[in-house]
Amino acid sequence: MGAGDDIPNVLKHIGMNVTLISAERLATENLAEYGTIVLGVRAYDTQKDLVANNRKLLDFVSNGGTLIVQNNNSVGDFNGKHLTPYSADLSRARASVEEAPVTILDPKNPIFHYPNEISQKDFDSWVQERGLYFMDHWDDHFKPLLSCHDPGEPDQKGGMIEAKYGKGTYIYTGYAFFRQLPAGVPGAIRLFVNLVSAGHGGSISAQQ
Repeated sequence: MGAGDDIPNVLKHIGMNVTLISAERLATENLAEYGTIVLGVRAYDTQKDLVANNRKLLDFVSNGGTLIVQNNNSVGDFNGKHLTPYSADLSRARASVEEAPVTILDPKNPIFHYPNEISQKDFDSWVQERGLYFMDHWDDHFKPLLSCHDPGEPDQKGGMIEAKYGKGTYIYTGYAFFRQLPAGVPGAIRLFVNLVSAGHGGSISAQQ
């Protein structure tokens, strides 16, 4: 988990099989046992062992796994350590208005259809903010999935980007699931379930 991250408990509550892996265990853990790994919010900011073993996470993706990276706020450190499978630049861009309109940019993507059909109503009743620390530049291997923006601000397409890497799927999301899931926001829960199901089903691991 990351700093102040209660997402694993929410996923357990809705019946998902969740295994917590500490950053210290990452070096010796057999990641092939898992289908999806979710990094907690600000995980790279707070877990030095996670940064040291990032190559192992990318190899997990290359071998067919799905990796979900949530927002980090040490922009310079994140960009300088080249933690993504292809180049992508983290920024301080955000959407602070929780009602900011959201556009699905890739409506045919399975992320918006399995196991839940995602529609505009799933972005209703979000709390505090849409998201923060969005990407502002990315390699063409990445595809932006959603866009949104605060009133009077330019459109932000870097809040959720996806790339196929080897046999697996890498997703970066700055959308504030760490706020929405503990608050019980139904649409956010439905979308997050789809993210962890991207590429395959199976058990889920949350890096602690």
